[in-house]
Amino acid sequence: GGPTFSRHLEGFCVRAMGPPLFWRQGAPPPSPPPPAFLGMTYAEIVTDPIVFSVFTSMLVIWLALRAAFRRPGSWFARRPAFAAHGFTFCLPFVYLAAKGILHWFGDPSLLDMDRKFGTHPVAKSMSLVMVGTQLYDIPSSLLIGGELASPTFVAHHVTVLLLCFFALHYQFALYYGVYFMGVIELSTPLLVFVDLFRENPKFAQAFHRTNELVRILFALAFFAVRIVLWIPVSLSFWRDTLPLLTLQHPQARHGLPLPIVAFWLFVHLGLTCLQWHWGIMILKAIYYMAIGDTSAREREAKGA
Repeated sequence: GGPTFSRHLEGFCVRAMGPPLFWRQGAPPPSPPPPAFLGMTYAEIVTDPIVFSVFTSMLVIWLALRAAFRRPGSWFARRPAFAAHGFTFCLPFVYLAAKGILHWFGDPSLLDMDRKFGTHPVAKSMSLVMVGTQLYDIPSSLLIGGELASPTFVAHHVTVLLLCFFALHYQFALYYGVYFMGVIELSTPLLVFVDLFRENPKFAQAFHRTNELVRILFALAFFAVRIVLWIPVSLSFWRDTLPLLTLQHPQARHGLPLPIVAFWLFVHLGLTCLQWHWGIMILKAIYYMAIGDTSAREREAKGA
């Protein structure tokens, strides 16, 4: 009869071709192709709420401070836009430095993180804060002009922005971002105040002792996080990153292109040389101060 014929036909098909996919019980579905990248799309990065909130808040604060500093009698009336930029610029870097120090030295979960392609909520959020900061800083620096718009400064900010985009897109080196975009920023707000005191003599006169203290704290912070501690963290970064250049298959690098690996290493080498250059300049300033040579400070005061 009909049922018997159907069972024979089914048995013949199974013996001849194997059970069809929709007959196989418990067969795993075909594996999806590996993703081209581990992290966020570039559109997701730019439209992330953290990036948007940092960018807009910095813009609003800068506009408000610029208006306040333009008033007659203000310590910063000489260059209100520059001073407003300095105070605004400090805010995210105070946050990044505090966050970086707290987690780099006191968060055990970072030790369990894959240093190359791992992710961590704090590391990711810090990179997003830096993206928002640079998206504000690059156009505002070009608008204000002067030393803020110098090719060196603008190139540095654009490079940092690119590194953040690559880190978030390929989920690469977020672990090291906690140090290189967090811990080392301890010296940044101090440097901003060194510049604010130098460019605004009335401000420096009103806070003479603070001016001198900030210079000393900047030198100490710079050598601590950008020279001494920079060395072991950099060696670890190079040990983790350099072998990626030998991996020819993209899947072994989780889609990270070899030119971007080379770009990371090239930029890190350049930034390391820049830290040592600045460190030598600071040592020279300390030497002149120790021997009582005040010519540099006098030229600084005249230039202001």
